[in-house]
Amino acid sequence: MARTSPCLSLFFLFCFLSLCTSSDSAAFRRKQRVPAMFVFGDSIVDNGNNVYVDPNITTIYLPYGVDFPTGPTGRFTNGRNPTDILGQLLGLPRFLPAAKDPKAKGKRILYGVNYASGGSGVLDSTGGKS
Repeated sequence: MARTSPCLSLFFLFCFLSLCTSSDSAAFRRKQRVPAMFVFGDSIVDNGNNVYVDPNITTIYLPYGVDFPTGPTGRFTNGRNPTDILGQLLGLPRFLPAAKDPKAKGKRILYGVNYASGGSGVLDSTGGKS
């Protein structure tokens, strides 16, 4: 399997962000570019799934969320995470709900769902307690 160079990945990310911040960026952000976004990953993009998985691993307290519009949500950041920003750039109308959130159904999931969970990985031993 071919591997992509980290430099090449950063180059494409830089090109995408440059396009988004060009003089016509307001028009770019207003138009919805994709119908939905489904997120898989670890704590970098987790938006609160761990709150519903293991109450001992939670981030619903300050300083987490100090810069987020609604306060602490379970994100492992003090504000928006990369998928929140990408969703905004792609024109999605709101933040994606956490998949484990009991309210994540019906019209709330029309624009996507975030399945990311802090501590997740591809190996059985990932995130395990030894």
